[in-house]
Amino acid sequence: LPKGTLTAIAVTFVSYIALLWFVGLTCYDCVGPYCPEIATPEWAKTAEANGTLPQGGLLYNKLIMKNVSFWAPLVYIGVFAATLSSALASLVGAPRILQSVAHDKLFPWSCFNYFAKGVGAGNEPYRAYFLTFFITCAFVSIGRLDVIAPLISNFFMISYAMTNYACFASSASKAPGWRPSFKYYNKWLSGFGALLCLVVMFLIDWVTALVTVIICFAIFRYLIYINPDVNWGEAGEAKKYVNALHSLETLQFTDQTHVKTFRPQFLVLTGPLDDRVWLVKFVALLQKGRGLMVCGDIIVKRHPRASARSFIKAADDGSNTEITIGDEKEAGDDSSGQTLESMASISSDDKHHERASDLATEYELAMQRRKEGDEFLMNPSIWNRKCPGAFCEVTVAPTLFDGIQTLLQTSGIGRMRPNTIVMGFKHDWKEDSVDEVARYERAIRAGLSAHLGLMVVRDDHALLDLNMKTFTGSGSEKNSSNCLSCCRKQKPQVEVKATDNENGSKHRLGYESTHTVELTNSLDEHKVASRLKRKGTHKPDALSSTRNVIERALPSTLPGNRVDVWWLTDDGGLTMLLPHMLVQNPRFKSHSLRVMAVSTSLVVGNVEFQETERKMAHLLNKFRINAETIGVDLNLNLPVAQETISRFESLGTKLDELNNEERLKTNFQLRLSEVVRERSKDASIIFIILPIPDTGLRVRLFCSWLDMLSADMPPMVMMRGNNENVLTFFC
Repeated sequence: LPKGTLTAIAVTFVSYIALLWFVGLTCYDCVGPYCPEIATPEWAKTAEANGTLPQGGLLYNKLIMKNVSFWAPLVYIGVFAATLSSALASLVGAPRILQSVAHDKLFPWSCFNYFAKGVGAGNEPYRAYFLTFFITCAFVSIGRLDVIAPLISNFFMISYAMTNYACFASSASKAPGWRPSFKYYNKWLSGFGALLCLVVMFLIDWVTALVTVIICFAIFRYLIYINPDVNWGEAGEAKKYVNALHSLETLQFTDQTHVKTFRPQFLVLTGPLDDRVWLVKFVALLQKGRGLMVCGDIIVKRHPRASARSFIKAADDGSNTEITIGDEKEAGDDSSGQTLESMASISSDDKHHERASDLATEYELAMQRRKEGDEFLMNPSIWNRKCPGAFCEVTVAPTLFDGIQTLLQTSGIGRMRPNTIVMGFKHDWKEDSVDEVARYERAIRAGLSAHLGLMVVRDDHALLDLNMKTFTGSGSEKNSSNCLSCCRKQKPQVEVKATDNENGSKHRLGYESTHTVELTNSLDEHKVASRLKRKGTHKPDALSSTRNVIERALPSTLPGNRVDVWWLTDDGGLTMLLPHMLVQNPRFKSHSLRVMAVSTSLVVGNVEFQETERKMAHLLNKFRINAETIGVDLNLNLPVAQETISRFESLGTKLDELNNEERLKTNFQLRLSEVVRERSKDASIIFIILPIPDTGLRVRLFCSWLDMLSADMPPMVMMRGNNENVLTFFC
């Protein structure tokens, strides 16, 4: 601070203190015949009513300074000068503050934001000037300064208190950006100043102070609720970071997680989040315990050495999940025709520089996609404020499998790491190449080998694309008017064929070679156009067909009233815990839980399933899970129906081509699919134990098992825990 400012403050402070002592030493408290021994509020009210209130002394003569001054008019001049100075400062400063608040659109009120507009080169807030003038006139019209002064003083004091507290909080957060230049600054002095301001407020008038605090607190909570789109670098944000870091440290050094405190933490392989909205929403429904959800987006690049130009072009096109790069050729660049000898002649420095450039471009693309994912998770047209506990993570990898491995190893921090993988079913496994299908099956195997739970979710009709924004809890549904839905059984689709580039390779976006662009409530026309562009379509009518989508609201829950769980083997309890968490969600309160306890036998008429049913019912009662239990005998001695065999062989694998081990496992899966279709066709959603993709299985056989189980069925979750107990008898 300038020395002149400090000197002025010091002189003013000394003058006020000296004047206080001077008046106190020269004047009496009360002068006149009506002075009481002890002045109480009750006495003051009675004296004022009777007209016996004293008129002299420090307590009752408000202009006593003119009596002790050597020239009385000087006091009046000083009062008028100080009043005019303060009034002008307030009349000039307050409209500027009002204009700034309105310009930042802190409050979503058009009548308030009307005052944001300024006039002239200096952006003068004329509108705010007039408002301030009329408010001032209204208060002056009260005509009693004793009524106005406490209110104004309290507002000033609360402003000073908040300023001091902001300084204290910034210092306490140890933010590197907080660097006060005042040499004698101390955070404890700021904290004491904030406390002192509050104390003085209540000493002046505790009723007015209480009302002021309540109003300011209500405004603060309201701003937190509406979460305006402003970024001021507030002290509270820095404090949140410190608290979060401290909590992570505390959590990291605690003992191993107990089964009673277990909560699922999901790694959801979504690709771009707006491509699999239903999958993100489904996992959000399972977050009764507010667990972690990491939405993983893998950007697959074809060649290990990518040109920065093609990578940037892919980013601009919004390329989805897999990007073929290094195939484009710049004008005048004949590097694609170089021989091996000429390529070998490139210096090591040039290679390192090019690789560094590629890494920078990959990082830029990943950051762009992460930003888009964060915007999706905080989109107020989809969620109530934001998707709870969800974060977006993006990685660039040569293959999908490498990307999954990277996400498995790096997602999360400390103890906040995913313990359950969620992925969608690969619908194009019959048309896709053997290598792509093998990578998909290997990714499932890798997840199970990493001792993580794994879920493969299939929802052919996007029934899980629910309205997550509003829920009344009753039969009526209250939905936002701007939601688009074309994800039901008669949903319109835009088929976009994968196109060949000039080198003959295909741009594979995600897992599909023929891609379906599905409109959801998170997509507007611009995003649809972007997605059509990045999927390589050149059909002029592809976007126009989407304009015929009928605008209607999404449901808030699934049709039907039952959640089925097919319990085939003990996987630690995760397959039982997640359905229980789903029906605990308020959207599924009307749904009941039914557990199908499966036993296998080779004898017709075996009654072992009855004992299995009894044991399962007893177990669920001990686990405090309310569910209906039904024993099911999966009699493997019964032949598989010819219709089932024909449907299986139509998927591309003949039973006669399988060896004995594969045929036994396939026979089990076919019998299981028959029983599941017979008993759970009318369920709202089905949870079933996922078969294990053994290393020796031929490619596509595992996908054919999953297809037989889940095709033409309600939404199905094929899952398996990591054999670690997640349920306990103890509270």
